[in-house]
Order: sequence, then C-alpha cells, then structure tokens
Amino acid sequence: MTTPDGSLHELDRTLREGVALHDAGRFEGALALYDTALIRWPEAPLLWNNRATTLLETARFEEAAASYRMALQLVPKLHDARVALATCLQALGRVEEALAETETVLAQAPDHAEAHWNRALVLLLTGRYAEGWREYEWRWRKRRFTSPPRRFVQPVWQGEDPAGRTILIHAEQGFGDTLQFCRYLPLLCERGATVLFECHPPLAPLMATLDPRIQVYPMGSPLPAFDCHLPLLSLPLWFNTTATTIPAAIPYLTPPADRLPFWRSLLPQDGSLRVGLCWAGKPYPDPGRSIPADLLAPLAALPGITFVSLLIGEGQTAPPLPLTDLTVLIRDFADTAALIAQLDLVVTIDTAVAHLAGALGKPVLVLLPCAPDWRWGLAGEQCPWYPTARLYRQERRGAWSDVLEQLVRDLRLLRQTRQGC
Repeated sequence: MTTPDGSLHELDRTLREGVALHDAGRFEGALALYDTALIRWPEAPLLWNNRATTLLETARFEEAAASYRMALQLVPKLHDARVALATCLQALGRVEEALAETETVLAQAPDHAEAHWNRALVLLLTGRYAEGWREYEWRWRKRRFTSPPRRFVQPVWQGEDPAGRTILIHAEQGFGDTLQFCRYLPLLCERGATVLFECHPPLAPLMATLDPRIQVYPMGSPLPAFDCHLPLLSLPLWFNTTATTIPAAIPYLTPPADRLPFWRSLLPQDGSLRVGLCWAGKPYPDPGRSIPADLLAPLAALPGITFVSLLIGEGQTAPPLPLTDLTVLIRDFADTAALIAQLDLVVTIDTAVAHLAGALGKPVLVLLPCAPDWRWGLAGEQCPWYPTARLYRQERRGAWSDVLEQLVRDLRLLRQTRQGC
C-alpha cells in the first residue's frame, strides 16, 4: 500500500482508534471511522479487514464477507481474514465455499489453528465426522479458545485399552457441550476403566445420575490420583464416532429422586398440556439463535396449554402470554431436570435446555436459526444425538414467523390429540 501524503502515522492511529471503538462495543462508531478512512486510504488492507471484523461482530455477514474479500484482493495471504471470510460464508449457509477458503489457508499455512478449527466445524456440520473429530483437536491451539487447556503430569489418553486404568475426563466449553458428550463416560466404564469426571459445579449433582461407577468432581475441588486424562469433547474421536454410531441410548441422565417431590408440588394438576419454553440464550456465539419475545405472542391463543419458563437469568423480556415462571427456585441443573420431568414437552432454541431435555429423553422441539450449530446438521427434522428431538429450521436468517406458525399448528394438534378430539 502506498500513502502519497506520507500519512502512515495517521493511518496507524486511525486503526488503533477503530479497534478501541470495536472493543468498547461502539460498533457503529468504528464502522463510521473505517468508512471515512477508506475514502482516503482505499488500498489499506487492514482497514478493510478491521471493518469486516466489526461487521462480522454485528452479524452483517454479507457485508463482512465483501469487506474481507477487499482485504484479500490487496493481500491474498492475509490468512486470518480468509478464515474470518469462511466464518461469514458458513453463517450464510455457503458451507462448501467456507470449507474451500479454510483449505486455501491450510495449503499455505498448514499449522494455522483457526483454519483447522473452522474446517472442523464445517466437516462436523456436514456429517463428515471421522475427519471432523481429528480437525477438532486443533481447538487447543486456537487463539482465545473458550476453555483453557489443562496441564497434568499424567499423559493424555489416546484410545488405548483403558481396562484397569483410572481416567480423568474434564469438561470443557459450555453446559450444553457437557450435557451432550457426557454420554461417552459409561462407555469407558464398560471397557474396564475407573472414570473420574470433573465438570461445572452447576452440573455436578445431575452428573451424579449418569452412572454409579463414575465419580463426579465439581471444577475446583481436589482430585484423587489418576493414570491419564482427556478433555470431554475428545472422546468421540477415540470412540471413532460416525453419524451412524453416535451413542444414543436415551435417557442417559435422570433427575435426582430427592428433587422430584418439590417440583411436582409446584405445578397444578389441571389436565393441561405442560410445555417448557426457552426463547433466548447468550448472544455469543450466535445472537441470531434467540427469538424476540414479542414474536411468541401467537402461543397465547392456544387453549389448554400451560407454558412454563425454562429461561434462567435476569434481564430477559418475557413473552406476551401467560407464563408460569418458577426459575427463581432453580439452584442448578438437577433442579431444571426435575422441573422438566413434570412437563409433557419442551420448546427451546439452541441452548443447554435443548441438550438437557434430549439427554432426559423428554420430547423437545428445537427452534434453529438458518445457519445452525454443527451438532444439528444442515437439514431434516431428526437429530441423531437426541432421538426425542424434532428440529424446526429457519429458511432465512432472522425469519422466525414460518417456524412459529408451524410450531403453533403442531402444538394445537398435539393438544387436540391429547384430548381425543
């Protein structure tokens, strides 16, 4: 890039100011700054790249992809920009293009962890599990991965015969990941291992129901001696999991028996269809998975249904319908499981509630954005991870109306069937 007016110092200052605005969450200010600066420095690749990063943060994927492409025209080997472009393409549903972009990076930079990570997500999304699990191991070399790597003097287990060995499996990432993949731990027990499981404290009481042979330890508590260890989401790799060999014996979790009487006493025995409802989740990594509460208004017209909130956390707008909310009484996931046990089915977005309901064997209707997380696949109503789940998919990003219309029809039919009408 040339700067005829010799203003490299000004350009650098502009870039730093834009990054500061972005980091402060002032995205529109950052975009205005970049757009003004590009009039003066249209051949500055970092301006295009940083502008794209801000657009990506605000889920403006088409614009972000175009801006990344401008940066790459100027510097084709700007590998991080190409990986981010792949993220945009995947979010737009253009998964094979996303895969091609990551492979372009890896052809030139074989150890680029972020490219391997993106490639893993696309492979898993498209059901190419054998290769996807191998690529998924690159998560530990990725910058700013959500979970820190664990360091132990004991070796990492790598699929060898576990019989007679004590293996520590440590949870990683979010609650939903733990709920989904804890199903593998009894398989280690069946192969003769003594299994220690370290997990998030809010999950520990529920995980104690997984298998009586498994010893559960909340994160931060002292651990007994063990021979080897493994992060939880590496188990599918060493069990050679394919789309047709997913362990799907449901349920594999159950509410603790001592929690059930309390939750049973709280819901009325009025013959209504009891439906748990969770409509929002954390905005990261995908703000598009949540449903604006006002869009749920059509559910209010359904007779004979008691909607029960399963949304944990303050500051969420309640939908405009009668809603039983007992969540203030929930202490951990064992309580949530005991509450779900009192329901007929669960309706939820892609959040930990979906995984919990599926692990409990409860019928669950999962409302998905058009670019779903990898574990839900690209198409179809069925999910091999959760036999009792039915998937409702957006056709266009942000377009929840068709999904909710179908949901209303199905809930009405379910209620009529229950009444024998």
